[in-house]
Amino acid sequence: MQIEQSPFQNTVDQKEVPYTPDGRFDWLRSTPEHAEWAIGDRRQDALPAQLESLVASAREHAVILPPEFLLFFGDPALHKHLRSANGDYLSLAENLLPFENGYLARFLSDQQDSVHWYLYLNSDGSDSCVVSSFEYFDADDMDYEPEEISVNDFHYWLDSFELFFSRYWIEHEVMFAQCDETPLPDVDQRILDLYTR
Repeated sequence: MQIEQSPFQNTVDQKEVPYTPDGRFDWLRSTPEHAEWAIGDRRQDALPAQLESLVASAREHAVILPPEFLLFFGDPALHKHLRSANGDYLSLAENLLPFENGYLARFLSDQQDSVHWYLYLNSDGSDSCVVSSFEYFDADDMDYEPEEISVNDFHYWLDSFELFFSRYWIEHEVMFAQCDETPLPDVDQRILDLYTR
């Protein structure tokens, strides 16, 4: 879902990503696995039950979750290829949260729980995008009434779940390279320049 088709107006700086989505995350499988800081490690044991609950919630709302979203959360080996310089971790909302003629599903949070990323789906799930917020919104555990949530609480990231992780991968690999002096990612220099300058 392009930003023009979404309800969101705020956006992060848009940059080209190093890998084109293939629907299977084959590009991610080709990157190194990580023994430390992998985004799936913190809540890996909870993710299968969270996913099962979210799928049931989507079924109740007659919403189709994107196949690449289901594939990613159903394959813990993929999570080992994504590490976070901020201690981000995967954690799925167990129920869809109705919002702006669609639904939100939280899937990633930072270590301090001060930033959260959400999959936004249109009313039937035929299109989606990734947004972030400094606020924690969850259908089962929220300090807000649904009508108090505003599109201004969110920033639009990218028009697909897999594209989001292509950007996430390079941003965090560059951060590790700059802080820990590990090698920079082996990607096209033109793309690398977008994330190192």
